[in-house]
Amino acid sequence: MPDASHVPPRRLSDLSGPDRRLLILLRLWPHGPEAQAHAWDDLCGALGSARARGCLSAFEDLRGRLWRWAWMAPSVAAPEDERLTPDEEAILTVVRLATEGEREAALEHAMFLVRPEALLPVVLAAERAGLPLLCAECRARLGGCRGRA
Repeated sequence: MPDASHVPPRRLSDLSGPDRRLLILLRLWPHGPEAQAHAWDDLCGALGSARARGCLSAFEDLRGRLWRWAWMAPSVAAPEDERLTPDEEAILTVVRLATEGEREAALEHAMFLVRPEALLPVVLAAERAGLPLLCAECRARLGGCRGRA
């Protein structure tokens, strides 16, 4: 992975909608049922309950595989932290690339996160988790365009 030590870490406010939602899920999930309920409510509001259920199932699969097969446990900041950790940045990159259909690039980035036997399952879970988030942003943009017409 290229040396990014000279690049300042991105901030939560720099993220696109899908990246921000995924980061919030990553940060809230370890904080138990109350935090998870908050994440669920946000997803349902953005996606509807059926899509939110599928997205959350894929997210749990992704998170489980990342933590089980990671070279080292990923470093995830507290929910209120503004700056992203390098691990959060790497996870968001894998999800974004997988969601955009750049599977080979996603696999290359995932090599720095997980052991070889988990590469494809992680990328497939990333794609399933990221796609509903991207679709929600597209629907929101489309709705905004219709409202201006």
